[in-house]
Amino acid sequence: MSIFHFTMRVALLLFPLFCAEPFLAQEKPPHACFEQPNGYKEAIHRLPESARYWLVEDAVYIITPDERCAFLHLETNEEREQFIAQFWNRRTADPSSPNGGFKTEHYRRIAFANEKYGGVITGWKTDRGRMYVLFGPPDSVDFAADRKAEGAAPNPETDTEFHPMEKWLYRCIEGVGEKVVFHFEFAGTGTYKDYRLAASDQSVLEQAVLSPERFAMTPERIELYAGARRLPEIKFKDLEAIVVSGTVRDQANFSHQVKFAAATHAITLARIELRIPCEVCTDDGAVGATVAYPLFIRISKPSGQVADLELTADMAADSGLNLTAHLDVPLAPGTYQLAIAAKNATTGNARVLRTQIDVPTYESLGTKN
Repeated sequence: MSIFHFTMRVALLLFPLFCAEPFLAQEKPPHACFEQPNGYKEAIHRLPESARYWLVEDAVYIITPDERCAFLHLETNEEREQFIAQFWNRRTADPSSPNGGFKTEHYRRIAFANEKYGGVITGWKTDRGRMYVLFGPPDSVDFAADRKAEGAAPNPETDTEFHPMEKWLYRCIEGVGEKVVFHFEFAGTGTYKDYRLAASDQSVLEQAVLSPERFAMTPERIELYAGARRLPEIKFKDLEAIVVSGTVRDQANFSHQVKFAAATHAITLARIELRIPCEVCTDDGAVGATVAYPLFIRISKPSGQVADLELTADMAADSGLNLTAHLDVPLAPGTYQLAIAAKNATTGNARVLRTQIDVPTYESLGTKN
């Protein structure tokens, strides 16, 4: 099973926000963005590599023309970083949420598309990958000339054979309507095998509603876009205090593992997995149906800037009688300091763990295109 296979529950939660223009339209410069004929190309050329990758890979399907234009008019790396933070906040239902919301789901989809649909072409660049990034997993998939029952739910783990056509059904796409079907026709010879979106379906994407709403690009808007972002509210302040002080009297045991998946040249998706022995989940060692176990995770950048992440893990006794939890975090390649504080809500025991994580690059993860 892919470590980044995720459930429909998260996809449906964020589904209304995933709307974008057709891919070909995204490659065109926004209307009246620059007075000079070559202004757009020159602005792209002047961008630092990481910012250029973010614009043409990470955000290419979902950025609006006005946003793209505003980004290209920014002058400093600090302004670009603030713009990118605001870009994700505008697409998150609750910008104060500490767990990433739209941004994390977006990179999960990219990483999954790379693993599922990648080959000669990187997965997110394929037509099926693009659709997956924009709208998430389809509600049903029909495979032509296949024994799979019509309308059966897709199985990303086993549906690997090539068929003459795939039909993806989405119950609803905002701006398009209900029961939207996309047809993917098999195309490829030799080692190249892929599916292309049917020409008749290209116009459907043009009807999808963009988010956020369009607005006029003005200097005031550029300043707003590059403004300081709203920091998430920290609920588990006692755990944050433990991370800051590093002082813990009664230790709660847990282990951790960090895995990585290639997303884009600018971002790698890190999955932090935690395992907590159930003997520390209650004060008498008994395994309850559900046990709250707050977790606070702080990832520090080399610059000292931090991203605070919180979640509450619910007890789900597995065969090994362990409580497990995971958190996906989109990170730029580089070295970070990771701090994890956990607390047993029943016993009050807590623990803080500090370690260094080295986030690999796109190329080192074996992705070349």
